Amino acid sequence: MEEEGINATSFQLGQTKVDVSSSSEFPNSSSNFETSDTKRSAWSTCVTIVDLVNHILIVCLTAFTLYYSVAHSVFNHTTLCTVGYVLLMSEAIVVFAGDNILTRYFTHRTKKHLHWILQLLGLICIIAGVVLMYRVKKVHFKSNHAILGITSLIIMIFLTVTGYPVFVATKLRKVIRPITIKFGHNFLGLSCFAIGMASQCLGYWKFRTMNISSKVDARLICIIVSVMIVVLSARKALPTLFQQFVKLFG
Repeated sequence: MEEEGINATSFQLGQTKVDVSSSSEFPNSSSNFETSDTKRSAWSTCVTIVDLVNHILIVCLTAFTLYYSVAHSVFNHTTLCTVGYVLLMSEAIVVFAGDNILTRYFTHRTKKHLHWILQLLGLICIIAGVVLMYRVKKVHFKSNHAILGITSLIIMIFLTVTGYPVFVATKLRKVIRPITIKFGHNFLGLSCFAIGMASQCLGYWKFRTMNISSKVDARLICIIVSVMIVVLSARKALPTLFQQFVKLFG
């Protein structure tokens, strides 16, 4: 009987130790969860700030270029191409970024429609800008600025005309893999955007009088901001393109 009492007592003590040790783990687990949530919140805040900065850069560069164009009577070509590339094309790419503060609560279907609408409006502006410059000049598509611009425009027209298969990629799986259609569309889209913005940068450099003051060359500022817009706008599209490349050729 005494041995049984001793065994029971030791069992209770052992159980108590187990309970105490197990209960002591819960505070650590909760603290780990809190740390993880804090990190996620901090990361989400940083991404939101980056996205907000990108939108501000897009609006500011567009507004400054429009102001300069109107002030120097070069409204037509410069204004239309700036609106087409800097504003509409940039926002069309950023639409699909999950951290986009303007479209984060939209459905994927809504984002797709908004994407092609912005792209189509950008295409219209750019075509109008190119046509107006074509009518003014006698020599066409000789400079690097013009060559890059017309190259980007051709790709953009092709993307717009052939964009419908992207919407029905899953229905065409018996003919072609959906990942192939999406990869091709994304690759050409990013290439078109990068080439067009490169042409935009060369366009800024052509305006030698584009200065805020005698000590500040606004051309260089506009080029730097343009590069930042390209990088920030493609922050989601580039990783997606890489993942599609791996799935397609990996």
